[in-house]
Amino acid sequence: MISFRLLNDYVLKIEPEKEKPSRLKLIVKLMGKELVCRKEGLNPLLDFIYGPDGSLFKGRLQLSKKKTAINIYMKGDIIGTIEARNLLEELEKL
Repeated sequence: MISFRLLNDYVLKIEPEKEKPSRLKLIVKLMGKELVCRKEGLNPLLDFIYGPDGSLFKGRLQLSKKKTAINIYMKGDIIGTIEARNLLEELEKL
């Protein structure tokens, strides 16, 4: 399981899905309470990291990339930023 601390005590957790380990669950939590969850395959995440600037996902959880920074949005509000390199390193460990 991967965990990133974001702004205002938000935490982004990424873990393999139990039924389909090739898919990942991206979960935003605040003080242990799950606020949003998105299930996605590993390849779309890697394509997003390696690809040009842009965004991934529509809905309550969204990712947006500019150069080497990935911004995490929940319900349209930015809740944190992760370096693309750090996310890639952690994904490779799964």
